[in-house]
Amino acid sequence: MKGVKQEPFGIVLAGGKSRRFGTSKTLAEVGGLPMASRAVAVLKRAGLSVGVISSEDGLNEVLGVEVRADVEPEKGPVGGLLTALEWSKQIRRSGVFLLGCDMPLMSAKVVRALLSMRGDHSAVIPISIRGAEPLCGFYDSSCYPKVREVLDSQDRSMHSLLRLLKVREVPPIGGSEGLWTDQVFFNVNTREEIFVAERMLAQQKSIEVGE
Repeated sequence: MKGVKQEPFGIVLAGGKSRRFGTSKTLAEVGGLPMASRAVAVLKRAGLSVGVISSEDGLNEVLGVEVRADVEPEKGPVGGLLTALEWSKQIRRSGVFLLGCDMPLMSAKVVRALLSMRGDHSAVIPISIRGAEPLCGFYDSSCYPKVREVLDSQDRSMHSLLRLLKVREVPPIGGSEGLWTDQVFFNVNTREEIFVAERMLAQQKSIEVGE
């Protein structure tokens, strides 16, 4: 589209309370840094400008970036993606790179690699041992109608959305630096998993907020 900047907008999706975690995970620390701060840093190191979607108060001062609440609250990650795409349109970007705040082992090199694979796909999603990782991927602005369709349906899951999109699926790529393995998609859902993530960080010092 003429006049639209082609670089996507980096969005950290930082939801509210987590049932399994007990409270918000956004500012829970892993390796001495809040998980949301790690996610913001990863996207910045990947060369993106960054915003955060969250309903929590005071995050903009802590994270140093603009924070917006969902335009349609309580609709899960797909609702967050809708907000992200509307935000990216306002600032004239081609789409968003969405990153959940609870992947503390994520690498900027993974983000850059996924962005390099966009082509004419409407989404680029990594595949881990658990399957598709929809909260770590690129979504073109053209996804908006399908996002709207899913939000208006009974199944508002991200996996339901992916079935409607032209998705490039990218499997884990092991390299000499070990920066793209299943570990980078490790998701912290409980307080116990914080300790697991910290052990992984200690064992793989090459996987950190910035390379």
